[in-house]
Amino acid sequence: MFRTNNKSVTFVLICLVLLYISWGSSFLFTKLGLQYIPGVTLSGVRAILSGFILLTLGIFFQGYHKITWDTIKYSAILGLLQVVVSSGFLSKGQETIPSGLAALLCGTIPLTMVLCEWLFWDGGRPKLKHFLGLALGIGSIGYINFGTLFSSNISPIGLSLVILATLAWVYGGHYSKSCCIDNSHYIFQSTGLILLLGGIECIIFGYGVGERWDISLFDYNAFVILAFLVLMSSIVGYTTYLWLLYNVRPAVALSYEYVNPVIALILGWAFAGEELNAQYIIACIVLISSVFLVSSYGKK
Repeated sequence: MFRTNNKSVTFVLICLVLLYISWGSSFLFTKLGLQYIPGVTLSGVRAILSGFILLTLGIFFQGYHKITWDTIKYSAILGLLQVVVSSGFLSKGQETIPSGLAALLCGTIPLTMVLCEWLFWDGGRPKLKHFLGLALGIGSIGYINFGTLFSSNISPIGLSLVILATLAWVYGGHYSKSCCIDNSHYIFQSTGLILLLGGIECIIFGYGVGERWDISLFDYNAFVILAFLVLMSSIVGYTTYLWLLYNVRPAVALSYEYVNPVIALILGWAFAGEELNAQYIIACIVLISSVFLVSSYGKK
């Protein structure tokens, strides 16, 4: 099952559990954090703190890798795509839609990747099972959105922001692979730089669209929420995910795509009072099945 290169299977399982918990729960903690910090600003503060910590850890453990102007440009563009638009718009969208619905929409990222690779990036024609997976995934999202769009509790703007966030994540992944800059041996430093620059861009963008952070509202609960987002969702989430990418089969590392919507739906229902109805459950099951079907696309 695992291509571990003599790594302990137990350690791989621990990394998977940490990844599931950190990224699956990030939707709930983002929702809770919005009580204290506006959406885009929240993503900016989280990214700056996470980026500084990762940058420092990378230099300390992996050594300093010279930062050129090309590296800064590359990191700033990725920061715009993956921090400002992807993370920032996702947080902003969660101001007006449930965290579980946001997680379901983010669960379509593998489907969007397959479509974009095939239609725009010369990824090859999908097989029949991939087309079936795409049809199931698109159908499940259409099914869930058809009902929620007519709900007074759901904002079409919030839905649109989350959809834009998923598209930005997909394009950001393609852009990062197509760049000629190779930072694979300095992954923590390069990731930290992307988060740091993206966080600064987020703060500037948030201020530009009128967000204001009332620091007087920031209490002990807000500190715990922000600390969780920084340490678990960003630091632990990114490091375990990157370690898994380098040490196990990609399908194992990407298995969080099956688990995140389930965790987010359950946590949102249990701790944020969000609705967990049959429509959400059916859509979640169908979406997970569709992601499973398309997960082998592009593999040799």
